[in-house]
Order: sequence, then structure tokens, then C-alpha cells
Amino acid sequence: MEKEMFAPDAPGELGDLPNPDMLRRPTMRREAHSTSALEGTFEPLETVLAQDYEVGEDKSGLSESMREVLNYLDAAECGIGQIQSGHPISLHSRARIAEASCEGHEVRQSTGLGYTIHPSVHRPTHAAHRGCAFRVPMPPGRDLDIVVQLLVDWWRSRKEPGLAVLDMAMFHYQFETMYPFTDGNGRIGRLLVLLQMMSRGLLSQPLLSVSPWFERRRPEYQDRLLGVSTKGDWDDWILFFCQNIEESCEDALLRVKRLVNVRQRYRSLLDEHRYSGLSVQTAMYLIGQPTVTASMLRRRFGKSPSAVQHALSRLVSVGILRAYPAGRGNLYIAPDIHKVLAAPLGAAIDVSAPLMCERGE
Repeated sequence: MEKEMFAPDAPGELGDLPNPDMLRRPTMRREAHSTSALEGTFEPLETVLAQDYEVGEDKSGLSESMREVLNYLDAAECGIGQIQSGHPISLHSRARIAEASCEGHEVRQSTGLGYTIHPSVHRPTHAAHRGCAFRVPMPPGRDLDIVVQLLVDWWRSRKEPGLAVLDMAMFHYQFETMYPFTDGNGRIGRLLVLLQMMSRGLLSQPLLSVSPWFERRRPEYQDRLLGVSTKGDWDDWILFFCQNIEESCEDALLRVKRLVNVRQRYRSLLDEHRYSGLSVQTAMYLIGQPTVTASMLRRRFGKSPSAVQHALSRLVSVGILRAYPAGRGNLYIAPDIHKVLAAPLGAAIDVSAPLMCERGE
């Protein structure tokens, strides 16, 4: 398989974005939403996208389900940062992968949501099956530590670029079967897919979300894993996994192209009305945060309430934003961006479509 096939952030695709990181926020929130739903933690995607949250902020006032979704974001950002800093995927004491996903795992665990940190490498007790029929987790102890380290050593020994996705499929099955941590193994395993792609140079930015594809096929996901456990049916599992990567990359590429197009149309529309300054800053910020409030923008840009309200009024007047009642203030939604991010996997995304306001919607 060609490397470019798995690169939704390939040179040229994001050339019109001065800061590709702006797409990282909504992509990772889609992933956090879906990977949590696969584990039985449900929070509406619209609510996740609307959260005014930065990694490490206090979550005490949020629902338990939202805290758990945001905990995943803490773990993911920690892991991504370590990979981007050049750390290899590895295992160390206190359950660290790449000093990355497992360091993030500790971040998640520290919030009191049922995750327990242990001084040993992995869980010290037998793991609950949690209804997952494809595995009978290994008993805790030195043997578990050894086999997980061997799995990571195997991954690090694999160097052939054309076999990277095959390697990830085999790694994912083995990791989930070993079930090395007390909890969070599914989410960590799917996060590792992203980190592995980045570590192999298949992605430079974390703009790929694999969990929505698995979420839509949850029974088949578990059946394919079970087929390896019971029948040694590696072929079906590997094909299933590779199909996920291919279709998820195609989906990510369409969303990125559409968001680039929306951004360009925003600029053209604002130029036509001769709007500049905070109005343009806010419009560009919407690419990564399609739902905003006046207080959120005041914190983000350090501007006065009147300046923020003036910018919001301008964006509403041209149709970039729509205002909705939201308690003590107004919630503003960028409908074109929200439509791209909330579209289900496989939905038809018209990359070059005009803005809703341009179509009179």
C-alpha cells in the first residue's frame, strides 16, 4: 500500500491552512466521542464539540460521562505530544506506552473515574471480561509484563513501510487480548492506532479518527476479533482493519477539503463586507470550534465584551453564525462547519458546495 493512501494531511491538502492544528481539535473530539461510546460512555457529539475545554482544565462541574470523554482527550494529547517530540512507542514502569498513551492513561486514571494507578507495569489483579467475548484476559503478573513488552519490541522491530497497517492490525488484536490495564484498554488500543501511524510517518498531524468506523460496526468489530481467538482467522480481521483505515482516511480527507473550502468562503464573504480584525479572527477560530459563546471568545482573544459582541453580530448578519438561546447568554453555531464535523461516517460531503447562507438556507 502506498504511503500517500494513509495521509489525509499530505502536503498540498492543507496548504491553504496557515495552522493545520486548528483541525486537530474537532477531529480528536469526534474520536473521543466515538471511542467512548464503544465502551458504553455516551455523550452527544454536539455537546462534545461545544465544550470550551483545554487539556488539563478542571472538570469537576461536568457530568461523569463528559469528564470521561474529556479524560480521553487528555490522554490523547499527551500521547500525541510525546510522539511528535520523537519518543518511540515503548513500555516502561507504571504503565507507560511511548511515555505517551500510557502517560495519558495515568492522566485519565487520576480523575477518580474508576481508573486505578498501580506501581507495577500492568494491572495487579484479574481483569473483568466486561462482556467482550473475543478475549479471556491473561492473569496478572510477570508473564503479562513480559508478553506486553515483547509485543512492543515486535512493533519496534517492524520497519517495512508497506506493511505498517498490517502490523497495526496484528498489534491491535494482541494488545486487546492481553488487556494489560485495569480499565480503558479499548480506548488506549484505538489511540495507539493513531500514535502508530504518526510514529511510522503516515500522519504528521492527528487528523484521522478510526473509532467512528468501528462504532458503526461494533458487532462485526467484536466478531472479527473473536474469529482470531477461536479460529485463527487472521485474514478476515486484517482485511476488516485495513478497510477501516482506508475508509477513515478517505472520510478525513473529504472533511479536511470541505473545511478548507469553508474557510476560504468565509474570507471571501468577510472581504466583500469589508469586515476585518476580530470578525475575521473569530471566523477562522470557528474552523476548530464551531460552537462558541461571547464569554468563550472574550477569554480566547482578550477583547472587551462590546468588541466581541460587535464581531458576533457581524458574523450573524452575514450568515456565518447562527444564535441560539442558551441559558444566561447566547450560543452561536457555525452551521457549515458543524455540518461537516457532525456528518456521520460515509455521508456525502460536497467539498465545493457554497455556504448555507449563499444558498439561502
